[in-house]
Amino acid sequence: DRWVADIVACAPLSLRAIKQTVNRTGHLSPAEAQALRTPALVKALQSEDALEGVAAFQQKRAPVWRGR
Repeated sequence: DRWVADIVACAPLSLRAIKQTVNRTGHLSPAEAQALRTPALVKALQSEDALEGVAAFQQKRAPVWRGR
């Protein structure tokens, strides 16, 4: 149950990107999957939620995810 709570606490935008990547790359080789994964990772790291995650960590508070 602890891992479920950990997943639920994550940013919805990141969870969506992970799910899409897994669904799109499950049949590919690791190298092919990595090539498709990189753009999704860059997009997630440039999101407002990524900034919120860093700010929340620095301020020692729970993040408020906005899905952007």
